[in-house]
Amino acid sequence: MRRRTVIKSSALLALGAVSSVGLNSCGNKSATSQNGGAGPSDQVLRVGLVPWVGWSRTHIAEKKGFFAEEGIKVEQTVFDTVTAVNDALLAKEIDLAWLVAADLVVLADEAPGLKFVMASDYSGDVDAIVGRNIGGAEGARGKTFAREDIPFQIVFLHKYLESIGLNEKDIKVVSLEVPDGAKALQAKEVDAVAAYEPFVGSALKEEGAEILFSAEGTNIIANGLAGHSPVLQSRRQDILAYMRGLNKALDYAKANPDEANQMIAEWVGATPEETKEIMAKVNLMDLEANKSIAFSPSNELNIANSFDSAVPILVSAGKATSEVPGASFVDSSFVDAL
Repeated sequence: MRRRTVIKSSALLALGAVSSVGLNSCGNKSATSQNGGAGPSDQVLRVGLVPWVGWSRTHIAEKKGFFAEEGIKVEQTVFDTVTAVNDALLAKEIDLAWLVAADLVVLADEAPGLKFVMASDYSGDVDAIVGRNIGGAEGARGKTFAREDIPFQIVFLHKYLESIGLNEKDIKVVSLEVPDGAKALQAKEVDAVAAYEPFVGSALKEEGAEILFSAEGTNIIANGLAGHSPVLQSRRQDILAYMRGLNKALDYAKANPDEANQMIAEWVGATPEETKEIMAKVNLMDLEANKSIAFSPSNELNIANSFDSAVPILVSAGKATSEVPGASFVDSSFVDAL
């Protein structure tokens, strides 16, 4: 699986780059507070992620010292691929992981106690299916579509086909990584590609190419923070402190957009102009959005509904085995406590 990112492949950060955020002496708390006490413990909170722009609050919080302000020791490891992050989470080499929500449906076969605790972003226009001379259902039938053989792209393509009354049996699916899929569209080897930026933009430059479907206004592709239930219980105060630091980072970015954009650009290896353009397409989820959208039972775009939609698709695709309710993947108590 490729990492979930929109930066250029030439700008990958080194695998396993680790950054530790320590505490000043007055910020240290007793480890006895770890089990539900009043403050963070002395233990380091280990977090894994890739440099996806939707997760840039982690970098800003680290650089501006917001974790230290909250009295929490954090070690954030930047991996080269989403697969590496997921593997580290399953191996319990990290305490929390930033991932694509649909991954939990697959990971649950090996670790049924995994929970999604905070939404960072919904994909928005970053993800789209771009096709050439397809139009509606009859135009799509029998055509060749490229997508990666990974959970969120399987769900994404399924949702597009469902929207026009088709399924994967009505088309030909070729498994290609997004950069290769975009090249295949250019070479007219495929008729459409499920892609993310900057490959959506490059695909649209092809003659006759247009966006057939987008994640804008949906919860199909949701990203956020997850961990094992025992860790969430035993490190609750540490995780809440971590999340407060993240919220401070978002507030800082809103108040200082130019500085934040420069920091994000350096982190993901893109230019400030590229970063600004991509960030404008991502539906970032702040604390209020987490409360009113992602973890609100009354909002149809809540994260549990996203899981409910993904589960049968991934089970049918042979990627998961258990048709469990979406709510079983969600722990709203952390967002509720902030």
